[in-house]
Amino acid sequence: MIRKEARLELIVGTMFGGKSTELIRRVKRYEIVGRSVQVFGPSIDTRYGKDSITSHDKLQRQANYVGSVPELEEKVSPDTKVIGIDEVQFFDSAIIDACENYANQGKIVIVAGLLKDFKDGYFPFKDGKKTMSDLLRAADNTTILTAICDAKNGNGEICGSDATRVQRFIDGHVAPQDSPVVQVGGKEDYAPRCRRHYQFYK
Repeated sequence: MIRKEARLELIVGTMFGGKSTELIRRVKRYEIVGRSVQVFGPSIDTRYGKDSITSHDKLQRQANYVGSVPELEEKVSPDTKVIGIDEVQFFDSAIIDACENYANQGKIVIVAGLLKDFKDGYFPFKDGKKTMSDLLRAADNTTILTAICDAKNGNGEICGSDATRVQRFIDGHVAPQDSPVVQVGGKEDYAPRCRRHYQFYK
């Protein structure tokens, strides 16, 4: 029998929107009331170290970094009640079934990831078989977060509108469309953009 609180929560949005911060906040709430929690991240993303997930504002939480879905499954304890997964888009699409299986076992699964890639398409999983749109369909509830567009207008003022897209740059110029989808980076490589300031790729 599936426990009443069992569910798959999805936190998605663009870069710099606070996804990791929200994931950390939610798992901490469960820890406060004594729930056993495990947090995971993909080994491809070690920008801030290999033993904790870290938001762009440097909020941290201890985590297990794994290279594959089977490795993640091996590390999940049977006693764990809450599973957190950051940067979920960097896993194979098998992560969708894994998340659903854990929810069906009665666990609370909280997943954070990029909804779209820099080309404004749904972010494909590592194996290319599915995209984040498939995870959207599997989730019981979804939180979509936006960043703040930091593009400047003619007189140097920052736009400040909700940024629903991300722009990739290479050496200060908009990246060409044939750039690889996966390129782990930070503020030097990406910028949040609203619909008005997002430049479509050529």
